[in-house]
Amino acid sequence: MAEYNRYGRPLTAEEVEGGEHRALVGGLWDEIGELQLDFMVSEAGLTPGMKLLDLGCGSLRGGVHFVDYLDPGNYYGLDINASLIDAGWEVEIPRYGLGGKLTRDRLLVTDDFGAWRFGTAFDRVIAVSLWTHLPLNHLQRSLREAITVLKPGGALYASVFLCGSERRLFEAIEHRPGGIITHRDRDPYHYTWGDIRHVCTQLGVRAELVGDWNHPRAQQMVRIAMPLGP
Repeated sequence: MAEYNRYGRPLTAEEVEGGEHRALVGGLWDEIGELQLDFMVSEAGLTPGMKLLDLGCGSLRGGVHFVDYLDPGNYYGLDINASLIDAGWEVEIPRYGLGGKLTRDRLLVTDDFGAWRFGTAFDRVIAVSLWTHLPLNHLQRSLREAITVLKPGGALYASVFLCGSERRLFEAIEHRPGGIITHRDRDPYHYTWGDIRHVCTQLGVRAELVGDWNHPRAQQMVRIAMPLGP
């Protein structure tokens, strides 16, 4: 699945030393990293005792904050890019002094979103700046895999670029703040809220538009949960 955007490009040791592992995941390292934790605690009800899956964890921009906040062993990250995972583990975890709270087996490199390989279930799942780089069929695949490891009563939070009008669907859209230009048919992608709801309906899960969560590039937040009952 690595061919649909530049994100899967392996980084050299020299690039990692120069901080490219931070740039490749979108930069704004401190701002967006801290934002993820603040949101998941204040709005998603994340507590230290919960297990969290970070889909598209990259080089742990949000991960270092989650590892610090959660009880040891409760953070799990998954990504397609081995060099980013390695940079997170070898550079960022030591930099933040978190070696005692995370083990390498909690970080998985896979191109099929198969979090079942962890052999555990999760209270919360977060996917920031993942769906913004996925065509719709891959987005649906990532969601399908995630809900198979979500505990009853758990929820997935994913950020997206939304197109406010069906009439603009095939236009290039500039999002403010941030100035990111998105497209229907190439990376970075935008979707309508109807697209997201349709995918969720097909998988039998409930979708709620959280909307603005102070993301500096105008990504909107979506909450997805399993039905509580018939």
